[in-house]
Amino acid sequence: MSRRFFELVLAVRRKCQGNEERIQRELGLSPAEFNALIVLGEGAEITGCQFAERMALSLSRAGRVLGKLVADGYVRARPSDKDRRTTLASLTPKGRRARQRIFEHMEACEARICGGLDAERLAQVRNALELLETAL
Repeated sequence: MSRRFFELVLAVRRKCQGNEERIQRELGLSPAEFNALIVLGEGAEITGCQFAERMALSLSRAGRVLGKLVADGYVRARPSDKDRRTTLASLTPKGRRARQRIFEHMEACEARICGGLDAERLAQVRNALELLETAL
């Protein structure tokens, strides 16, 4: 009997999560720090509200995550010139280096995943994942 669709999604998620946790351990990052460094784009400042939305966190939880990243030297936060109540956050050089290391690990993981797939299969998998993300 074939597995249910949701079972397959969970199996893939578990495998991806294992790789994500390995990268976090190797880089000494918490899950929130790991995700935040991915969400914070290179060079661009984003507002605290944008950060919370991208991280799918409440404003207060996002503020705590940003505070930890600032304390650890990964992020620079400053009040907006237009509205002092708005915080703008951007990566520091240390944060950019950590983000780059995350992406290097992710690329190596992708290479392992895609290594056994020809171009046609890889396109099929990518399309299926995009459809799944849209559906969810």
